[in-house]
Amino acid sequence: MNCPSCSSKYTRVTCTNHFPGFTKRYCRCLSCDAKYRTIERYEVLKPGPPKGKPRPGNVARGADNGNAVLTEKNVLHIRRMHAWGFNHQAISVKYGISVSYISRIVNRKAWTHI
Repeated sequence: MNCPSCSSKYTRVTCTNHFPGFTKRYCRCLSCDAKYRTIERYEVLKPGPPKGKPRPGNVARGADNGNAVLTEKNVLHIRRMHAWGFNHQAISVKYGISVSYISRIVNRKAWTHI
């Protein structure tokens, strides 16, 4: 970038700050020692649907999801164990998942399709 004061091409970036949507660069001219700032705005949008809109296509739910640890049978058994009086800690140790996830399953925040 050319210096705005003397139009010299001998400049140096001294500091760069990245923000969402733009970058600020603080520069110094090596010829006249002037300091100035540039702002670069990003115009390329990220690929994918706009925020707030669902992704197109069907989403794999439950055991069909490749990252699933539990099956539908496990989820039903977890809910039965909670109804029988087992606490969340005991159930989480049995299945090897976190206590908060057991709570989400029991309260039907996770695995809602079952």
